[in-house]
Amino acid sequence: MSWRNIGKDDLDVMLGEPKRAVRSLALALAFSYLIIQLNTYIDTYWTTGLGDVAMSAVAAMSPIYWIVSSIGIGLGVGASSTMAYRIGQGDHARAGLLGSNAVLLGIGSSMVMGVAVFLLLDPMISLIGADEIRDECFSYAIPFALMSTALVVNGILAGLLRSEGSRAKSMGILVLSAATNIILDPVLMYQMGMGVAGAGWATCIGSALSCIPALWWYFSGKMRIKLDRSNFRFDVSASKEVLNVGAPRTAEALVTGVTNVLQRIFIVIAGGTMGLMLYNVPFRYATLIVVIAEALGAAMIPVCSAAIGQKDIARMHTGMRYAVSLSFVLTSVLAVVAFVFADPLMGVFINSESMEPHREELVAVMRMFCIFIPFDGLRKIGSCMLQVVRRSRLSSIAVLVWGGAKLVCYWAACTVSFDALIIAAVAVYVAGGLWMTGLGFLSAKKFEREKLGDSPAA
Repeated sequence: MSWRNIGKDDLDVMLGEPKRAVRSLALALAFSYLIIQLNTYIDTYWTTGLGDVAMSAVAAMSPIYWIVSSIGIGLGVGASSTMAYRIGQGDHARAGLLGSNAVLLGIGSSMVMGVAVFLLLDPMISLIGADEIRDECFSYAIPFALMSTALVVNGILAGLLRSEGSRAKSMGILVLSAATNIILDPVLMYQMGMGVAGAGWATCIGSALSCIPALWWYFSGKMRIKLDRSNFRFDVSASKEVLNVGAPRTAEALVTGVTNVLQRIFIVIAGGTMGLMLYNVPFRYATLIVVIAEALGAAMIPVCSAAIGQKDIARMHTGMRYAVSLSFVLTSVLAVVAFVFADPLMGVFINSESMEPHREELVAVMRMFCIFIPFDGLRKIGSCMLQVVRRSRLSSIAVLVWGGAKLVCYWAACTVSFDALIIAAVAVYVAGGLWMTGLGFLSAKKFEREKLGDSPAA
């Protein structure tokens, strides 16, 4: 079967029965995201061999990666939503113009972000109180500033592929990125003696390599949507259309990243620099399980957006309800499994003598986090629902309010104890999931009552 036929089959699935479409696209995305999370686990695994100081540095600086890549995530969502809407209308030429402008916007904004991260890195380390591990923090984070364009464009290209429902190709570039990182980690960190810096460089090199096949598929005409030289030009209206959805989503991701940086101040107050490791290592498993919700949400966006383009609101509702219910059931089951097997799961990261004394507390934190995992999945799904119904700004505001509430709760709890901070985290994530999902359903009902126009503006 040719690449063209594969793309056609994917597009037919995306425009067909919504449950099948969401399930089909989410399955490929979940596999891809799991590979990416395996990537972070391999980073963590090799870093534990360097000791608890290196682990604390990675925990302190991991939001830098999120902040930089959030531009690509946001613009990728903007491209996926608006392009799928145009595909649903049958306007493939406009979809191609939207995709090319998303890439151009990503290149420009990533350069600005790279400079900003480089200039603000030192003050950020002082702000969170990580001066004693400053050198390790710099070593891990500098590659993210220097290679920001690769991190951003990688996320945008994945969004472009999802807009066509291209499961195999979208999965392929994410797997290539993660596999490259997994292979390079031990080589750079140990064989080449780069230490914790090797983990950062391995991640960036993987992102850069994965962009190559995606760009080749588009520029060689292998995709249904064309991204040729005639489309690869800046267009004000196309950029605005992408940004109407993508900018609020990017702002939302940036708010999350900045909140994660600021919360480290309170984690350090409550548990010292080792508290960063005690909080973030168990959170790796929470993030791994919530991948299911992220995949269902990412699949729901193009499927439901295409349904809107076809003026089929009932299909949009079906896709949303299916994604929410399936997410909650699956994440709940896996959270119970993680709770039961918390001890051996934490044992994976006990690879040095300096890590062994932390085992009991790591297990306890892991079991507390299992309580909020299904609700954090709902938080992710709720945000995606708001993207679908063009309430991107509402989603950003909701995330900003939730992030502010989280910081207030962490601030209040950190003056009591580290255990109190963990309890506050559970409460905040449960409340956030219920709130975001409720906003998603209410906005979907309101959207149904409104007259649908031709523009997918937020």
